[in-house]
Amino acid sequence: MVLASATAAWADDFPSLPAGPGRDVTVRVCSQCHSPEIASNQRMDKDGWKSLVDQMANNGANATSEEFDTITNYLATVFPANGGAAPAAPDAATPPPAGGSATTNDATGTVTPQQ
Repeated sequence: MVLASATAAWADDFPSLPAGPGRDVTVRVCSQCHSPEIASNQRMDKDGWKSLVDQMANNGANATSEEFDTITNYLATVFPANGGAAPAAPDAATPPPAGGSATTNDATGTVTPQQ
């Protein structure tokens, strides 16, 4: 039951990562060191994603070989090289509050209203 609620929480915490096989593994492993959403701003073919995942493994990411393969497959499927522009962050369409402005965090694409 705890695992199910943790997975549901991850789904809400990283809206720029589309649902799909391997999303849960990607979130769990990648969030050990950084926001897994930084992948949503990149487009690569499977070899490019494999190279990046291998680099993360060499930098100390903690996962099995099968989990790294799952992450590579997930990223190559949801963020392919020929996939066009990165999906818009959900908050990007939300206008800033009256009299305020918005700041975008380049690492996550999150738009934060500023007063």
